Amino acid sequence: MNILFINLPYYGHFLPTIGLVQEFIKQGCAVTYLMPFDWQERVYESGADFVGYENHKKLSEQIKNAYAVADKIAKDYNLIIYEQFFFLGKHLAEKHGKPAVRIFTAPVTNEKLMQEYISAGGPLGIFKYKWIGKLWTKDIAKGIPMKTDCWLDEIIQNPPALNLVYTLKEYQPYAEDFPEEQYKFLGASVYERKEQEIDFEKTNRPVIYISLGTVIKGATSFFGKCIEAFRNERVDVIISVGKNFSIHKLKDVPENCKIYNEVPQLSVLRQADIFVTHGGMNSISEALVYGVPMVVIPFMTDQPTNARRIEELGLGKKLNYRMIDSELLRTTVLSVLNDEGISDNVSRMQEKMLNAPGNRGGADMIMQYYGKIKQERDCTCDARSITT
Repeated sequence: MNILFINLPYYGHFLPTIGLVQEFIKQGCAVTYLMPFDWQERVYESGADFVGYENHKKLSEQIKNAYAVADKIAKDYNLIIYEQFFFLGKHLAEKHGKPAVRIFTAPVTNEKLMQEYISAGGPLGIFKYKWIGKLWTKDIAKGIPMKTDCWLDEIIQNPPALNLVYTLKEYQPYAEDFPEEQYKFLGASVYERKEQEIDFEKTNRPVIYISLGTVIKGATSFFGKCIEAFRNERVDVIISVGKNFSIHKLKDVPENCKIYNEVPQLSVLRQADIFVTHGGMNSISEALVYGVPMVVIPFMTDQPTNARRIEELGLGKKLNYRMIDSELLRTTVLSVLNDEGISDNVSRMQEKMLNAPGNRGGADMIMQYYGKIKQERDCTCDARSITT
């Protein structure tokens, strides 16, 4: 079977799908991944074939460029799999008579959740003005019939028959709004990755891992507060500051604190006792797989909602970025480290993560769905041939 994956150039939306790609390849499927040309190396590392489109700093242009290329090649594939932000994926598949599957690399979005994301600011903040969303969508979808007149509404109101979600149903906000036959929760996407190891050796002291992911930039003040918070504590601290951050900006770093531009996150989480995170969905899911409690410091979009869920489920605590000082950070992290209730809750959630379908289960679900569609179409063709 030939499968076409379509995605946009955002690392957190791309990374989880690679485990699914690899599962399909193991099953003998031919997989092509459509991404911008400058993502070619990342795609080839997954084992998939690559087809490229022109990258652009604007999301709207990324979607248009991806659609233009996908529209030319879709006829050559049996199945189309697309990430939620490529909101034209269902239309593309229907136009070419192909089954479609949508991937959510964060919780499934409904109207209530979308409003939370918009209110939190970040890239979606501008769409608090509905007319902007409609104009933006009209520019992208020229001549393309849609169910709605706004791309955010299209994501919510026009789902395909099968949607795979990279979280647990227990974690999903408003989970009751999503029918089980249409939305399948896979848990985390954890698979073997090529990552650069770091020179860190675990001692008998607790390990605090601090990272703001791949999106947050310019956090010199925050990292400085982290260093001061744990300078005199019997802990080891690993701080990942981002590949474009100049480590020399951080002065007087103590012996118990190690600073890196990038770390192999899964390897570090295996050793970590607590994770201070911005609250990106991939980071949260990976922490739960390895049973690591969290202190979440959200910035924008889905992160405040994720921080709220971590507290609601008793998996850690959240802090307001604007209110943080080194003492508040220190006392919060140490309180979570020593909270047996949080530890027990994280262990229970870890067990659920480890028993979730994951990428292998997701691939099986898609294959079963495709087989059912193919059988129905074959029966329809047979019936037509009999009547003629």
